Amino acid sequence: METQSSVAELLRENESLRREIAKLEDLRALTYRDPLTGLWNRRYFAERLGAELSRARRTSGRNFTIVILDVNDFHRINDQHGPTEGDLVLRWVGEFLERSVRAHDVCCRIGADTFGVILPDLNRTTAPLLLERLRAKTTSATSRAPFLIALSFGTATFPEDGATFDALLRVAEDARYLDKSRRPPTPAPEVTPNPARRVT
Repeated sequence: METQSSVAELLRENESLRREIAKLEDLRALTYRDPLTGLWNRRYFAERLGAELSRARRTSGRNFTIVILDVNDFHRINDQHGPTEGDLVLRWVGEFLERSVRAHDVCCRIGADTFGVILPDLNRTTAPLLLERLRAKTTSATSRAPFLIALSFGTATFPEDGATFDALLRVAEDARYLDKSRRPPTPAPEVTPNPARRVT
């Protein structure tokens, strides 16, 4: 009887521990998730990028690429149509990114209208091909966005563009600003609502 009682007590303790672990995992998810878009947040982006750097340094010939992108003229949507409409755009961008990259790529919201994507094992030869596909998908997909929007992209690849966290971010950010500067200026002061007005 004493043995059975001890086993029952252990089972209860194990079940209690499982519940506590589940709670901790839920809290961890809240810590690393952006509540608006459901993407990973800036904290997770930084930690995951650090992990990718460590793996790449340990493995000869290992590459990865990061993409930094943002919504052109996003402030106009907020200023002219309110934050609710701005939130619709950000959720649309998050869903668009997750649909457009590989299952093991990491999509994050790292700023107000800025997103970061970590692309493991993508080198300087293959990264531009993926970026062109993203651009093409953007042109097609934004016809279904809440507003007629444009995205600016910048990339950096380890190790050619940098071997540290800060160096890679700096190269990607500079490329993003260059991409934005090459786009034609907005022809009218109003951001044009999209007739579809749907996040799909």
